[in-house]
Amino acid sequence: MKQKKTLSYKGQKIEYFLTLRDQKFIRLKLEDTNIYVSAPFQVFDFEIEQLIYKNIHKIQKIIDYREKHKFFSIEKDGFIKINNEKIPAKFEKEIDIKNKTSFKLYESEEDTVKAMYKKLAIIYKDYFQESVDRNKQIMDLDFKNLTIKSMKGKWGVCYPEKSKIVLNTRLLHFPKEALDYVVIHELSHLVHKNHSKDFWRHVEKYMPNYKNISEILKVNVL
Repeated sequence: MKQKKTLSYKGQKIEYFLTLRDQKFIRLKLEDTNIYVSAPFQVFDFEIEQLIYKNIHKIQKIIDYREKHKFFSIEKDGFIKINNEKIPAKFEKEIDIKNKTSFKLYESEEDTVKAMYKKLAIIYKDYFQESVDRNKQIMDLDFKNLTIKSMKGKWGVCYPEKSKIVLNTRLLHFPKEALDYVVIHELSHLVHKNHSKDFWRHVEKYMPNYKNISEILKVNVL
C-alpha cells in the first residue's frame, strides 16, 4: 500500500509515495513527475529523506524538464506527444470507441497512465514494427519476437537466446530518431551481448550520431 508523504526542501514541500516491502535497500524512482520510494519495513523516515536530498538536484532537473516538455495531459481535452508532436486525446470515464485517442479515466492517475500506455502499445504497434523492420533489413539481422510495453528504467531489452526484443511504449513521445537508436542498440545485442567496444562500434556503424540521439533519452531517467 502506497503512503503519500512530504518533506521540506528550501521552504518547499516535496511529495513522494512510499511503499514498504520485504527488501534490503531503499529504492528511489521518478515516474513522470512523481517520486516513488520502496523501502524495507524497518526503515526510518530520515533514511528515506537522506536519499531524496542526496538526489534532489537530479530529481529537480528531471521534474523541471518534464514539466516543460510534458508527454501528456490527462484532461477531457488533453493531449499525448507522439513523435514529439501533440496529438489531441480525451480522458473520460466512458471511452469513445470511435476515437482511438480516447482513454479511460480512473480514480488514480497511476491507473489512468497504465491503461493509456497499454492502449498506445496496441494502437502504435505498426509504428514500432516499421522501425524494427527497416533497421533489421539494413543491419542484415532478424529475430522472432517483438513486444511493446511500458517499462521503468529501460528503453529496450534484448534476449538473444530467445530471439526477442522488448521496446518501451514511452519511446512514442520522442522524435523517431530516438526510437531508431534504441532499435539499433537492441538489434546490435543480437551480435554483441554486452556493451563492449565492439558493440558500440557496431551501433555507430548504423547510427554515426548515436551519442547525440541518446542524450535525448538520458535526461528522462533517474
